[in-house]
Amino acid sequence: MFDRPRGSLPLLVLLFLIPQSLFVIGDYMAVGIRFPLFRFQAVYQSVNTTAGVETTLVPSMFTIVRELQFVFTGVVGSPLGKTAIATYIWLAGVIVLIAAAVLVISWQVLDNTEHARYPGPLIIATGVIFLVWALVQFGPLLYGPMGYTIPVGVPFLWYSGYQFMQAAKKAGE
Repeated sequence: MFDRPRGSLPLLVLLFLIPQSLFVIGDYMAVGIRFPLFRFQAVYQSVNTTAGVETTLVPSMFTIVRELQFVFTGVVGSPLGKTAIATYIWLAGVIVLIAAAVLVISWQVLDNTEHARYPGPLIIATGVIFLVWALVQFGPLLYGPMGYTIPVGVPFLWYSGYQFMQAAKKAGE
């Protein structure tokens, strides 16, 4: 299926554009969507006005670099706290996904068939790492006092990794 560049490169772009998880923080204090390189989050905020107190939804976007800044400056608490550990795990998943992308580009664009067998397992590993992030951040049932998450992109990562492994077998690896 992905033995030609036209088939695998659009899929590679989709791996970075498809949301990996939907999440709710606390008792709907915030809701968000997490992509591999950033997260979009909307937080409920109370504002005092002349008519009284109004609650508005304030959207914001955080890149993985900004999240690491939050960890190292102490905004999220201890650099070894649960949220910080979850951020490190997410960063590891992003690094593995970028490595898989580089290998796919090498395989498809530069026609380097030596790298054909590595992207599939790396993409599957990325899905596992993103699932571990969800387990660390929200608990073993993906639900807890922190809120809950639905890892919508993980099955897509696993399926894509499997397809890349099948393409590598077809290519003679």
